Amino acid sequence: MARQNYEKVVAAMFDHPIIDIALGLILFYVVLSLVASAVQEWVASLFALRSKNLRSGIQTLIGDELAQKVYMHPLIKNLAKRDKLPSYIAPKTLSTVLLEVISKENGGKSYATCTADEVLGIVDRIYEGNPVKAILNALIDGGEDAPDVLKDRLAGWFDEGMARISGWYKRQASLVIFIVAAVVTVATNADSIHMAEELWQNDALRTQIAAQAQAAAQKGDVSELEGDALEGLESFPIGWEVVPECGTDWLKSILGWLITIAAVSLGAPFWFDLLGKVANLKGAGGKPKS
Repeated sequence: MARQNYEKVVAAMFDHPIIDIALGLILFYVVLSLVASAVQEWVASLFALRSKNLRSGIQTLIGDELAQKVYMHPLIKNLAKRDKLPSYIAPKTLSTVLLEVISKENGGKSYATCTADEVLGIVDRIYEGNPVKAILNALIDGGEDAPDVLKDRLAGWFDEGMARISGWYKRQASLVIFIVAAVVTVATNADSIHMAEELWQNDALRTQIAAQAQAAAQKGDVSELEGDALEGLESFPIGWEVVPECGTDWLKSILGWLITIAAVSLGAPFWFDLLGKVANLKGAGGKPKS
């Protein structure tokens, strides 16, 4: 009897409207994050943020002069469409092209045909003001396989550099997604406080969105929700049908926007993972340990 009472109490706790409201809000953040991410990707593509960030990073690593020559090489130039910059260059490709450019300038021959002694001579002939000379001197090996060793070590150094460049882009992307989240939130009047109030007061809406949230949680990955993100927003009580009338209402809306912007900035994968955990919690019904 005690066990049955315990199960009833725990089941009732996990069926409380608060759990459904949490599911609804999390699903709302997942959908809105997907919309914001799509806009952010469009902005990144429109302004070529990835390729420009990569170009800037490579210029930092090897200098403007060499970076320009590297980008003019067919192996790099053909990685992107005409008059476009590549958004990714493999470290080995970058290492091969840079050594080829330096070899042609300082030795007059292809790096692929250079011997160990010739490689040492090529590096030695690089003018002192070139930042790459110190790098190559630190990586070069005096053995017979110096050409291959230098190419591999330089590729490894570029790999580390690419990690830093990727970090720069992520910080830039975080700023862009924050701005996009703010624009999308205000444009759709996605007020988290109003959303929570509507879910609390409207039983039918709460039940409907909670069911949608549980169905979404069954998806294998958040990417499976991308195609229906815009349509998913139609289920939520957002929009400018009702405009705040007084200063207090505006302050409340602004606070709700700020909550939404902060939530959306965390990204759809974060909220989708949390959605699955909360949905499992509700679905489990609080089963006690035997």
